[in-house]
Amino acid sequence: MPQDEEIELSGLQFENLLNKEQKEAFNYLLNHTVFCPSCSNICPDGVMDYKTVLTDADEVLMKGKCAKCGSGVTRLMLIEEDIAFADRVKAIRSNR
Repeated sequence: MPQDEEIELSGLQFENLLNKEQKEAFNYLLNHTVFCPSCSNICPDGVMDYKTVLTDADEVLMKGKCAKCGSGVTRLMLIEEDIAFADRVKAIRSNR
């Protein structure tokens, strides 16, 4: 079975993809749980220049830089079974 491609999400696509609770969870993950391998800790000054990606497995991946040292960092957000989320993913994929 062929896998879906990764899609870098525009701001509007990302805004429409997550519901309010999921956005709050994403912001928490972004601000409190992104590990920087160079700093050997959670990014002490936060994350900058990040992009969001819809993975081939329909999960949300953040790719950015540690605001303190500039090292590349990533954080994956798993979405629990959510039919509305799945429908929004299908809409994004069908508009490609």
